[in-house]
Amino acid sequence: MGSMTEVMKKMQEQAGQREVRALEGPSEVRPADEQVGPAETPDPQSAFVSSDVATEATASSGEATGPPAPTTPAAPPLSPETVVWNAKDVDPAVIAFHDRCSGICEQYRSVRARLLTMNAAAARQVIAITSSVPQEGKSVTTVNLGLVMAEGGEHNILIADADFRRTSLARMLGINGAPGLAELVRGEAGLSEVLQPTPCPNLKIIPAGASAGKSYAELLGGPPARAILADFRALFHYTFLDTPPVTTVSDVSMLAPHCDGTIMVIEMRRTPEPTVQQAVRTLQTNNVKVLGCILSRHPDRPSRYYDRYYYNYYRND
Repeated sequence: MGSMTEVMKKMQEQAGQREVRALEGPSEVRPADEQVGPAETPDPQSAFVSSDVATEATASSGEATGPPAPTTPAAPPLSPETVVWNAKDVDPAVIAFHDRCSGICEQYRSVRARLLTMNAAAARQVIAITSSVPQEGKSVTTVNLGLVMAEGGEHNILIADADFRRTSLARMLGINGAPGLAELVRGEAGLSEVLQPTPCPNLKIIPAGASAGKSYAELLGGPPARAILADFRALFHYTFLDTPPVTTVSDVSMLAPHCDGTIMVIEMRRTPEPTVQQAVRTLQTNNVKVLGCILSRHPDRPSRYYDRYYYNYYRND
């Protein structure tokens, strides 16, 4: 086991070697999931560092293991209903909606390729996306990755907002915020009632809903939440849960152990190393499998060249 310093250094080196470094965005502002004022154009850049690196950051007791991948029958067909999102209502950070030909969007496709490669058995997976502290871009990552995973139509994808304290997905996409996951867990709404259509027939959204005075631990830690995750696996090939930061609240520690893995979003040159260490230890202690890390705001000067390259590539495809 190397020190966390060595792990982070290796993460950066591998990010460069695998050419999944983030591309330079239009401006540098706070991630959309933490904005208070009107939506701005953030920098949703990311680079994926897979589990062979993230494993080194776990405690000496060994790599955490998540629940066994279930063997489920073919997913029942989803409703083919689609909707047209108003581009003015969708946050500019959702680059996979606004500019599919951008180099930044291609980096999310690199993450998709890595996730599919890691899941060679094609098991249905529920993946929690979290961060060490707020304002690292986890909600931006959740939405963009979900949109990119839905490309091609061969996988049923679900994006769900499990961050009841700072709900953001509904605002980012300009959709109704309720009913949502909170109502589903409380039994006040069925799955078909909370699933919202998207422009892609194989992609669905579940907003956070309203906690209605219930404690977050009650919503996320009980048997109903675990049963709902099982329903997600039966219906969707990949489910991405936007969860709270690890070191801020205990919510993710209650929910993530029942997922098939977790992806950590780490902002380059901002998140302190001890904070990352603490977050990884917390996940490992709670028997959570870390699939890898997404390094946000990873600068890459040649981005304009790649933006033009990918634009021409997809335009001529």
